[in-house]
Amino acid sequence: MATEQDPLLRAENGEGKQNGRNGFNKYGKKETYIEDDITIKRVSFDSSSHISVLFQLNGSVWPKVLPYCLFNSLLSAIIVWLKFEKGIDITIKGEGHNFMGILVSFLVVTRVKTTYAKFMQARGYLEDTYRLSRQLVQDMCTLTKQNMSDEAKKWRRDVALQTLVLLRITMAATEFSNSQKSALDSAVGRTSLSKSIIRWSGKKGDDSTTNFRAPLLLAYALRTEILKKKNESFIKAINPVEELFILRNVDAFISAFSGLDQLINTPMPFPIVQMSRTFLVIYIFSLPFVLVESIQHPIAVLFLSFFLAYGFLGLEAVALELSDPFGDDPNDFDQNGMAKVAIEDVCFTIYRCDGLESARDLRTMLAEKLEQEGAVNNIQTGLEMEMGLARDSFMEDKI
Repeated sequence: MATEQDPLLRAENGEGKQNGRNGFNKYGKKETYIEDDITIKRVSFDSSSHISVLFQLNGSVWPKVLPYCLFNSLLSAIIVWLKFEKGIDITIKGEGHNFMGILVSFLVVTRVKTTYAKFMQARGYLEDTYRLSRQLVQDMCTLTKQNMSDEAKKWRRDVALQTLVLLRITMAATEFSNSQKSALDSAVGRTSLSKSIIRWSGKKGDDSTTNFRAPLLLAYALRTEILKKKNESFIKAINPVEELFILRNVDAFISAFSGLDQLINTPMPFPIVQMSRTFLVIYIFSLPFVLVESIQHPIAVLFLSFFLAYGFLGLEAVALELSDPFGDDPNDFDQNGMAKVAIEDVCFTIYRCDGLESARDLRTMLAEKLEQEGAVNNIQTGLEMEMGLARDSFMEDKI
């Protein structure tokens, strides 16, 4: 990874240029890729400090479960008041309730374990996309570094650009997986690529579907760009095994993306969620009736009602947090931040291979592709025409 002393990174640290969307180099060209200035506070804590862990609110489930805990304690107080002040006993025996507690514990813990396993699996797939983006550009530069012509540098820069666009669109697809917002709209505006997808599908378009189709089409564009040198003379012929060595990174990237697609679009089966939630609600809000019958001390009843509700409902809230780790919640993955690091590493690889000017050009092209609204109108124009013609021919044959 590049360090802060590298000339490529000084601009990122605010040295010699403005930050954010207004950053230009000395030639008046925009040279850095910066996302919208949206600060997302990620969860960090000192595990050695018990006080800090107990009372930290950022990333905590306390705000979500506190109202239910207070309601449970209030319900307990009402039952205690009716029994000891008014002589009205509405408590119940706890024998059957104990068996329900065992079942609820099993369902809640199983749900948390399942969602945590999917959470870690999704993190692994994300890491694969970052690693493979770096690895593809590094392999390309290593195998073709002996060709230092302007055409060869441009080809390496174009491949790196397609790789980074694919990475960014993949991050947008995961970020807006559960919303009606299009990843292409967010990252690059309503582009020709998204229009081609909609036209090919023959309908107005489902953003959630389009989000997960865009990276697959961009992967085709990346493969085409990599093999573009076959029809050109600026790159000396390389061993077919070396070509496959570069192309395998695209295959592995799509494999990782397909894993993300599978995890995101395969939620926990609804019957399990419904049954678990039903038993949980009945168990938690029937607890006060059992506790008041078995415990005579009012303070102990209120205390247990509060923290038992926090324990069970808190685990359910944790499962909900882990089930959707993409977005801008405190406990979500910082996929855009990690993508920026990968982008920086790719730019540094181009800098080491082809020089600072080539790396600056890559930054400028990436900024134009990803930061300006609707600036990717030319992404895969050829692909759009091919898809449009193919679909028109298909519809004519069908008619």
